[in-house]
Amino acid sequence: MTATAPGTSRRTLLTLLALTGATGLLRPTRAAATATVLVAGQELAAIAANPSFVFATDLAGTAGSGEASPIDTAYWLGVHEVTNAQYLEFITDSGQAAPSYWDSGTYPEGKADHPVLIVSLDAATAYCAWLNAQADADGWTFRLPTEAEWENAASGPDALTYPWGDEAGTTYSDLVLTSNYNYMAVCAVYELAEHGDESATYTATGSDLYGQSFPISEILSIGGTGTVAGWNVTASRTGFIYTDVYDALTATGGDTTPVTTYPGGVSADGVRDLCGNCWEWTTSVITATHGGEMGQQVNAIRGGSWYANLNSCTAVYRGEGRNPSGGYPTVGFRVAATAV
Repeated sequence: MTATAPGTSRRTLLTLLALTGATGLLRPTRAAATATVLVAGQELAAIAANPSFVFATDLAGTAGSGEASPIDTAYWLGVHEVTNAQYLEFITDSGQAAPSYWDSGTYPEGKADHPVLIVSLDAATAYCAWLNAQADADGWTFRLPTEAEWENAASGPDALTYPWGDEAGTTYSDLVLTSNYNYMAVCAVYELAEHGDESATYTATGSDLYGQSFPISEILSIGGTGTVAGWNVTASRTGFIYTDVYDALTATGGDTTPVTTYPGGVSADGVRDLCGNCWEWTTSVITATHGGEMGQQVNAIRGGSWYANLNSCTAVYRGEGRNPSGGYPTVGFRVAATAV
């Protein structure tokens, strides 16, 4: 995807390819890579079993040191991350609380087909239970994926670094970003292209520059391979994420994109947004080796997000996790399912 600003290519047509017949007899195979089925409003892609699955890295990121985690049963995975519109149906029917960035019980305008955020693992699990109770889910069981199932689907049968290959293919020049996924550079390009001459004010308590204002073009910069400088300087609490512009962005759910935006990022099995847009919950418990949760027992999240750097947005990056009872402005989820 090539864009001069995030709004230029954010509406794409969603095409569903549904399998007909007795859904109770459907069995996923790699040969059905482009086949999907629609169940309880969820478009699902077929993922074959992989008894010999081994993680590409260990939790510290050491290549070739990942543990074996056999996947003995075929499963299905949501083609898209669960969207705001889909989650609204759930909270309307169940009485579950709305995410904190919603207003008056509904999602921000224009974000119906963006991934829902600030949903705890517990709430995501409740969503799956709600799907299981739907009349058209008979014969299916919805749940969240394990970390192994997530990576198996993201890397595909060739154990790729990205769902589409072993190279990111990301480039940047003169306010034009080419990318297969939504990560921090997408937001940075937009801010530079549309508001580069405008000022952002440091609002974070403890920032070395608290109360001072600078043009966004003096805060953010992007390298030729899509690396971003000036996003976050933790020691001094400076960089874009400590400004009022960022505060306003996160108040409406961050710089997510519609779940159909990046056709170049599709996996071998037809799954989208496995890299970028939002981190995704898994049911696997790990000891985090990255982020603010380092050293804590948390649930693994995978895939990176609109906030993450390009190194985090791969099919094999591990070590990030979050407290299952918490909601986070970069974390959403997609469903997994099995059919009897």
